[in-house]
Amino acid sequence: MLDVKPFVEGVPLYRQVQAGIEDMIRAHPDAKEMPLSDAQLAERFRVSRITVRRAVDELVDAGVLYRIQGRGTFVRQTKLKEKLTLNSFLDAWTQRAGRFNVRVGAFERVPANAEMAERLAVPPGTPVVYVQRLRFQQDTLVAVDDRYMRAECCRRLTTQDIRTSALVDYLRNREGIKFGHGEMEIEARRADQRDAKALGIRRGQPILVRRVTFITKKKVPVLAGTSIYRADRVSYRLSLSA
Repeated sequence: MLDVKPFVEGVPLYRQVQAGIEDMIRAHPDAKEMPLSDAQLAERFRVSRITVRRAVDELVDAGVLYRIQGRGTFVRQTKLKEKLTLNSFLDAWTQRAGRFNVRVGAFERVPANAEMAERLAVPPGTPVVYVQRLRFQQDTLVAVDDRYMRAECCRRLTTQDIRTSALVDYLRNREGIKFGHGEMEIEARRADQRDAKALGIRRGQPILVRRVTFITKKKVPVLAGTSIYRADRVSYRLSLSA
């Protein structure tokens, strides 16, 4: 068990308890259960339950811990972090969150529905290539990518390409497409029945939805799609410059 550090004068007590809880988590990264009840933590750090509750509340808000009413407080599993990039999705996922792999759920030609016809600027019913990628963290499905591409832009696409590279990279490097820009939209919502079935979660659980469209320098959209993510397993990271 970690030694409890002496309290530092001038630093709010709840902040020091918060740091102590984070030290416990770092020292036991693989522990499924830890003594995180208010009573146990108050005894460990020799502070009041009010102080513990404030420290825990901040860690819950930060996504480090989570509560289940009637059961207690638990450590949230490490989230995969994805950088917002128009390049390789494989490079964007950190390996520290666990073994990551991709499986191909679908790879076929389909007629463009009304939404995809509009996003790809083709008549409804035009044949397009549909690809579904299933992304796993260890054995847990954490994301489902649905992508649609103009059929004339991906004549050489293989299952191996889908598993090992970003579709944008394939289109750029193998098909010689020159991209001008990409558009991305992200929203958080509760899983409906279809989302819950796809991700193997309960209806109503929070998910992240990401919509992307990639457009050539000649202003022709060639790739569009939507991804759904388990919000308890994935977070996004932005790099901003002034």
